[in-house]
Amino acid sequence: MAPWLEAILNDCQDSVFITDRHFNLLHWNVAAEEMWFKQSRRPAKKNIVDFLNTLFPGHAEVHSQLQRAIALDEQVEDIFVAAPDDRTYRVSCYTHKFPGTQYLLDVVIIIRDLQATIHRKKNITPGVLYNTLLNSLDEGVLLLQGEQGTIISANNKACDITGFSHEQIIGRNLTELGGKLFKEDGTPLQVQEYPAMVTLRTGEVIQNRVLGFINARGRLTWLSINTCLLEEYNARVPGLVAVTFNDVTACKEAESRLTESEYIFQSFMNNTHSPAWIIDEDGFIIYMNDTFKRVWKLNDAHLYSNMRDLMPKAMVEEYMANNRKVLDTNQPLITIENSIRRDGTPGVYLVFKFLLQTSTPKRLIGGQSIDITEERKAQEEIIKSNERFYYTTKASSDYIWDWNIEKGTIYRSEPFSQLTGYMQNDMDNDLYWLLEKIHIEDRQRVMGHINACLMARNNYWHDEYRFRCADGSYKYLSDKGYIIYKDGIAVRAIGAIQDLTEKRKLEAELTQQKEKERLRINQAMIAGQDFERNEISKELHDNVNQILSSAMIMLTTARSSADEQEFLIEKTTQYIDLAIQEIRKISKSLNSSIIKEVGLIDPVEDIIKNMQLVRPVVVDFECDPELEDELSHDVQLMLYRIIQEQTNNILRYAEAGYVRIAIEKNEQSLTLLIQDNGKGFDITKQTKGIGLLNILNRAETLGGTLIIDTKPMGGCRILVQIPVT
Repeated sequence: MAPWLEAILNDCQDSVFITDRHFNLLHWNVAAEEMWFKQSRRPAKKNIVDFLNTLFPGHAEVHSQLQRAIALDEQVEDIFVAAPDDRTYRVSCYTHKFPGTQYLLDVVIIIRDLQATIHRKKNITPGVLYNTLLNSLDEGVLLLQGEQGTIISANNKACDITGFSHEQIIGRNLTELGGKLFKEDGTPLQVQEYPAMVTLRTGEVIQNRVLGFINARGRLTWLSINTCLLEEYNARVPGLVAVTFNDVTACKEAESRLTESEYIFQSFMNNTHSPAWIIDEDGFIIYMNDTFKRVWKLNDAHLYSNMRDLMPKAMVEEYMANNRKVLDTNQPLITIENSIRRDGTPGVYLVFKFLLQTSTPKRLIGGQSIDITEERKAQEEIIKSNERFYYTTKASSDYIWDWNIEKGTIYRSEPFSQLTGYMQNDMDNDLYWLLEKIHIEDRQRVMGHINACLMARNNYWHDEYRFRCADGSYKYLSDKGYIIYKDGIAVRAIGAIQDLTEKRKLEAELTQQKEKERLRINQAMIAGQDFERNEISKELHDNVNQILSSAMIMLTTARSSADEQEFLIEKTTQYIDLAIQEIRKISKSLNSSIIKEVGLIDPVEDIIKNMQLVRPVVVDFECDPELEDELSHDVQLMLYRIIQEQTNNILRYAEAGYVRIAIEKNEQSLTLLIQDNGKGFDITKQTKGIGLLNILNRAETLGGTLIIDTKPMGGCRILVQIPVT
């Protein structure tokens, strides 16, 4: 809480309530608490408006005047209200805003009991008023009557402020006091413009009129003047006017100093090149200097907007997280944040954030940032340079060379002799000796690459070549160098060499192995295709061809036999339909698009039905239908072909009465199990046939494995496992 608010609460004997902009109570003094608890029907919620409605029923204008004071930033000092117990109260309202902004911090409401006697219109006497009321007030009070503004009563405070004694002031007109009033801009005020004279003449009530006054002691005094009618006013008989005034000289001087301080603050903040801002704990902007506005392309219309609505989402989360650290720790924070530069490009800022000591309901965070984008880029470049040097040394520290380009000499480390077989005395210390030892097919390329790097002023050079060693053999070398320039001219290069000979040998062996594997797979594919064609040929010859031949015979017979013609034609139709179904079955087994169209489960069930048509066999098939959505088309097709291949093997060779097919998936792998109770075979003696080879190739295509478990008269179990990615 601000010190001056604490002073009001501790020193003021009137009831003082401090609220937020919605009139919710934040602080109150002892007198206010007594007034609150004296009310038998005090409101449940601590809101001053509800309390005033209870204290002054039927006076809705009190709330409206308080709202107006906040909306127009006006201080209201004279709201006179009568309570149901005939006591009269004076309500004053003051606003407290954050310096340099329009952000409302507090609302101060003071309620003073003035006694009901001030509102008795016909029987007021100066003596009674003086004894019962006037001298108990902290502000000066004058009672005036008549067209000349004759003073009929004055309290002690009025005499103290004006510098006149009671004898000097009572019975005098305003024009006879000797002191002159003037406006805030220094221009004198005419007598007919005095607030009391205006009220006497027109009946108009004056509120919070600030005027300057030279009192009887010659001291400049600033007064906040209010006037009101205590007698009914009409054109023929002027009313009785009460003039209340406060010495606001100290406030005026403080306001002047505050204005000057705010000007200095605004001038400093708006002339700095660093963005500066103040936000509350929820992210709403309270203040931003001109640099901040230019960077984010904002204006004063964006005040009290939330930063989340103004900053890019990618930045605002980091920004608000750092704010939360300041709020949680109550400590300043220096951090690095990504932001936007004045030219609109991305930038890096050193940001200082800190809590402001205020009495606001919500805590405020001040911040200022310094653009360190260029410094960060320079630092990163240094790190990269150091990193290049480190990795160059680390990669080939055994074979280091240093080329002094200005002198044309090259230093080669001792391990280079061990690598190539040349003694130090056998090696010339220039570039040409090295170039002569490079294989003729690589030499021109390497020379051209070096020259191109120097012409383009590239810092980094890398090439690979074959180098002739002392024994006449060639080694594959990887040569890397860092070139140093001075005034645009290459002066030095430092590099290192790696021996790639073994790596190249392994790569060649791997290439040969891959070629052999490719040939094996091609041969298996060709064999598989031949096998598949033979199977199709057998199906067409042994089954479809026989069916069509029978249909042809019946059709020929029908032509010569009128009696059985209808029967034979019907039979021919059945045979042709049977041939069509056989062709469809063959086509379906060969068509890979069926998996894409209907999924995996239905085609597998067709395979099972066809097995059971050929021979009596019990088949259990297990597969979660959701796998059709999880597995790719390629994986499903591979599973289908393996099932198709193995079930054909079972029908031809196993003589099984029971077959189990199961497809399962867990977090690590996809598993296909095909097991039968047939006669099996000896896997140590029997080589893999085309069918099993096709199954193995299909599994390996997707990185899977094949396990075969079988023995004579012990059935056969194959397990295919494919890793899940």
